Amino acid sequence: MKNSKTVSFRVPENVISEIEKEAKSNMISTNVLINQILHDYVEFYRHRKRMRLLPTPEDSIKHVLEKITDSEIKELTDISFNSIRDWALVSKMRFDLGACLDAIEQYCRIGEIGFEYSTVGGSYSFVIRHELGKIFSLFISGLIEKIFWELKKVKTDSEITPTTVLIKTRSRID
Repeated sequence: MKNSKTVSFRVPENVISEIEKEAKSNMISTNVLINQILHDYVEFYRHRKRMRLLPTPEDSIKHVLEKITDSEIKELTDISFNSIRDWALVSKMRFDLGACLDAIEQYCRIGEIGFEYSTVGGSYSFVIRHELGKIFSLFISGLIEKIFWELKKVKTDSEITPTTVLIKTRSRID
């Protein structure tokens, strides 16, 4: 853990009891869970109102995605790119590749979508695991492709399935 500080808070008994139950069911300590909650708040939830984000059930998202056409995927990608830009500016006070990738990682983490990326020799690789179907795979692949093209003029290659997206940059990014 990075620098940490011990603090004390007064928390209603029923709230701490629920947190303790949740930590136990996830087989983590209460301390770890509280740190996750605080981290999520700082990195994501505190910006929610300014960004006008709405919590949406997964089934609703799946239903909407099933109805989307190819041209609507492109439009959704453009809208989402603008939202990622706004999120990066609001939360990181900068609009660059790192801030955009952090924003996508936060969205995925909060939505319990697996998101991993690595850099080797200046090339990026991503694996995104989800349960939202092929249209979501096309969408997220297009979004990351757009981010790399718009910010670095670098093309990407993608392999998609209904539950997994593998994306690699074609060239190094300096």
